[in-house]
Amino acid sequence: MARPCSSFVSVPVLGALLSLLALVAGAGPATEITTPTAAAAESEAEDEADEARRKAEVLAGSRWRRAMHELDAWLATQPVYSPDRVQRIKSDLADRVAGMTSYELEYMLEGLDDKIHILESPEATDAREWLGRYLAVMSDDRRAAILAEVPDVLEMSAAELTAKLAEIEAKRAQVERSARESRRSRRGFSAFIGDAHRAEAADRARLGRIRRGDAAFSPYRGPPVDDPPFPDSFDTPTVVGVGPWTSFIDHSFAAF
Repeated sequence: MARPCSSFVSVPVLGALLSLLALVAGAGPATEITTPTAAAAESEAEDEADEARRKAEVLAGSRWRRAMHELDAWLATQPVYSPDRVQRIKSDLADRVAGMTSYELEYMLEGLDDKIHILESPEATDAREWLGRYLAVMSDDRRAAILAEVPDVLEMSAAELTAKLAEIEAKRAQVERSARESRRSRRGFSAFIGDAHRAEAADRARLGRIRRGDAAFSPYRGPPVDDPPFPDSFDTPTVVGVGPWTSFIDHSFAAF
């Protein structure tokens, strides 16, 4: 007698069959699998967080704060940039900093430290004070034309800034040399005018003595002339008389 077949399948066997059918159908395993794209995105997010944290540390550091304080102090005392341009420089710097990475920020800070060191040197301080006096005596148009050609200090490298200071020093030497030559010329001209005035005063005094009779003058003899012209001549006294026909006055102005 044949044994009847059971219509029930055990649960473990059924689960295995279903998993096999799922694999054959291409559904993949039932557990969650992390794809490479998701892993890269997670790593990128972590890198961005680290970069933001590192940049914040640079901006909050004492070195950055000191550089910004020194730059702000220099901009407040320099005679080159107008208040409007100073504001543009600060605004441009803020925009650049916002778009920089922490590594770019540190690189810029290195250059900024070098430039501030140059700007605060005794030579640069003397040049800044002289340049202020030099620009103050210019007309507004001339001063504006010169300042329009001055580049942004943040755009220059330390070497370019040093070269610009050398140009200012050369200009200062030229201006001071021209001023010395001008003073010498004025002193020479003043001496010439003084000599001319003294000579003119002497001439007036001599003519005054001649008019008063203190000295004699002859167009045929050069000064000094001590004797009067025509010393052998003399004046006769005026004679008033009465003749047989009428009265008369006789005076001879010179006799030879």
